[in-house]
Formats: sequence, structure tokens, C-alpha cells
Amino acid sequence: MRWSIYATVEAEPFVFELQKFGCRIMARRGVSLKLLDRVSGQLSASLKLLEPLLKRYAESQIAEGRLTLENRMSLHDGRYFYFRGLADEAFAFRPSPAGKRRRATKKSATMGILTEVVEQMNLAGHAEQKGFFASGAMVDAWFSRLEHRMLILRAFVGKPIAAGGFNAFVAAPWDDRLVALFDGSMDRVAGDLLGKLREVKAKIRNPLAHGGIESDGGAFYFHLPGVGAIPANLSRYRGRVQLSFVPIPAATHAETCALFDAVDTLLTTGPFQLPNEFVRWGIDPQYDAESVGLYGEAIREGAEAVEVLVDQLGREWERHTNMDY
Repeated sequence: MRWSIYATVEAEPFVFELQKFGCRIMARRGVSLKLLDRVSGQLSASLKLLEPLLKRYAESQIAEGRLTLENRMSLHDGRYFYFRGLADEAFAFRPSPAGKRRRATKKSATMGILTEVVEQMNLAGHAEQKGFFASGAMVDAWFSRLEHRMLILRAFVGKPIAAGGFNAFVAAPWDDRLVALFDGSMDRVAGDLLGKLREVKAKIRNPLAHGGIESDGGAFYFHLPGVGAIPANLSRYRGRVQLSFVPIPAATHAETCALFDAVDTLLTTGPFQLPNEFVRWGIDPQYDAESVGLYGEAIREGAEAVEVLVDQLGREWERHTNMDY
């Protein structure tokens, strides 16, 4: 039990508690159902009066960084690797070798070979289509995972967040947030990876997420008299995803996976190795000055201090979740 409130309604005693499995209203065994319905209904109706006041308070708390973000990296990992596995499996398809053919007339043997060839071509095309579906979902899942990782790392790197800084960080474009994690200055390797991520975002993720529409008009063809339909993005047309038979071929999928692996390595090693321990163990980040300072102090002291703090925060989470007070 986390808290209890005692009250009387029409001389009947009531207890309102937040217990391990939710809020509970407790009353005397013989209390009328009519009174129970009235109490429950009035509590629900009172939320409409309370929410506007809580909303203003919540906004001020968030602006000061007094908030907790649920660490759901395991969920994002599961979604990303699930679609990646499906795409890998689909793109790994290879036509089976020709089986034994029936000995009959020359004509029937020829028809059998043609039938088998067409069947294998259909199977290969179906596998490529499945690979495209899964790879597109994988790209979307990875960028969602990246945004979640960046939000979590912003607290765990242990660097102070100014008043209103959390809101500003959340409102910034995804690539600006990534640069901010590097104190606004990336080295050449990180900068190259960011450039490639922007290309994947523009050429694969955004067109697939927005019905094939690209920000530079790449989905449109203007009519040039005497010539025909011309891509609206002109020289920028080359390299775009085509909504044709195989928009994401196996080679593009492999290149994208290699890029994602490189960025994942970048954000889990070097200056992010110790902050990533909090991420990896599922610690929910808090963004107030005291909590961020605590993460930063442990990181400065080294791996052993981070391990101790991770264990401490994990035990606190278990105690609060189980309400073992």
C-alpha cells in the first residue's frame, strides 16, 4: 500500500487506498450499493475539476525536469530485431535445385521445366516482397528506438539540463538531438554516420511513412511537352526508393543494417559506454538536477560506481513497484 485516505459519507466510513494492484475503495460490508455507486461516481466526476489544475502543475514540473521516463528499450529492441529477423530470412531465400523430372514426351518435359522455372521465380519474387515489407518496418522501428534511446541518454550522460531544457530537447529535430548528445560537436566518424542516417530517413523511412511522398517532390512527375513525365526532384532523383516491384532490395537492406549496427555501436561505446549501463539494465531516467547529478557523479567515478548505482536504483524500483514499505 502506498497511501490511504479515511473519510465518512452519510456517516458511513470509507477508506481510499492505492494498493499494489491499483486503487481500492473499502467500505463496511453492509453498506448499500446505492451509496457505493454514489461515492464511485463522485470520485470519477471530480477528475474533471482536478485535471485542469494538475495539467498546469504537470507542465511546470516537466519544464523543471521533475519527471520520469519509462525505460522501454527492451520493447523497442524486440520490435526492431523481430522485423530485422523476418527481413533477413526473406532475403536469404534461394530457389531450390531442380527436382527429378518425369520422363515422358519431349513436350511434357519441356513444359515441366518451364513450370518449375516460373514457380521458382514466383517464390523468389514473393520472398523479395516479404523482405521489403519487413525491412521497411525494421527501418521505422529502428528510428523509433533511436529516438527513445536519445531521450534516455540525455539524462544518463549526467550533464546538467537547464530550466526548460527537457522540453527544448524533445521539440528539437531528431538529428539535432543526436548532435546535442555529443555536446554539439561530432567527430568525422560520427558526422559521416549522421549523414548516412539522414539519407536513410529521407530515401526510405519518410517516403514509406508518408504514402510515397518525398519532401523534395520526388514522388511527382511533371509533364514536359514533347518529352514526357520528368521527376520533380530532377537531378536528386537518383538513389531514391522506387515504389516498384522491389523498393528495398537485399543489398539496400544489408547496407541499412550495417549502418544501424555502426550507430548502435557509437551510442553504446566510448563516452556512452557507462551511460548505456543504465539503459541496458532498464533504469527509468529522471531529469531533475539532483538525479542527473547523481548519474554524472557515478560516471566520473567509473564502472564500479555505475554498477553500484544501477543496483541501488533497481532495488528502489522493485520496492516502489511492490510497495514494500
